[in-house]
Amino acid sequence: MKNIILLCLAVTTVSFKLWSQPDYSTVRFYSTIKEYKKEKPSMEGLELKKGDVERIISLLGSSFYDDDEILDITEKVWLALIDPKKFDYVFKDIAVQSIPNWNKKNFKGEIVIEPNPFLAKWTKAENDILYFKDAFGQLLTFYKLMGYSEDAKGVKKALANMLYTNKYKFRSIYGNDWPSFYLSSANKAINSKGLTAMISNFDFFVCKTEKKDELVKLFQKLDWFFEIPEK
Repeated sequence: MKNIILLCLAVTTVSFKLWSQPDYSTVRFYSTIKEYKKEKPSMEGLELKKGDVERIISLLGSSFYDDDEILDITEKVWLALIDPKKFDYVFKDIAVQSIPNWNKKNFKGEIVIEPNPFLAKWTKAENDILYFKDAFGQLLTFYKLMGYSEDAKGVKKALANMLYTNKYKFRSIYGNDWPSFYLSSANKAINSKGLTAMISNFDFFVCKTEKKDELVKLFQKLDWFFEIPEK
C-alpha cells in the first residue's frame, strides 16, 4: 500500500494536466465478470522491454510531451502491462477514461462502466500478447498517439483527435471507404508535411516519416506488424 501511495504522489504533478477526474456521480459501476484472473500477465520470453515502450512513446509523442511527461506515460503503460489490477487501482481515472466512448449513456440514460477495465481486459484476453497489444493501444489512443476504428468514419474521427493530425482537414467519407483506404488517402495529404500514417488491421498511428521504420521494428517485438496503408 505504501508503494502505491508513493507512486500516486510521484506522478501527480505531471499527470494533472493530461486528464481530469470524471464525475462519478453520473456513473454506475457494474461488471459481468464473475471472477477475474488471479495471475498477472507474463513478460517472460517477450522481446519488448520497458525501454522499448519508452522509445515508442517518445517517437510518437516527443513533439507534444516533454521528457518528464513521456517518462510518466511510460510508467503508466508499463504498470498496465505487468499488473492490470494495480493499474486500475492506482490510475482509476485513466483506466476509466481510456475506455472507448466511456461516457456514452445507455437507453436508460445511465453511464455503466466495468469497475476494473484493464483487469477485465486481461481476464478476457486469450493470451498475454493479445492483452499487451490491446492495453498498449488503448492507452496510446488515450494520449492521442494512436487510433483504432473498424470503419472509415471512425478513422476520420480519430485523425481529428490525434495530436499529429488534429490541425489538418481530410476528405469526406466515400461509400466504398475502408480504414486502409481512408488512411491511404490521408497519407496523400500529410506526406508532404513529413508525416506518415501506418496501420495494423484496425490500429493505426501517425508519426514523422523518418521515424516510421524504427517504430515498425519496435512494435514487431510485440508481434504487432504495422505497414503503410494501401488502397
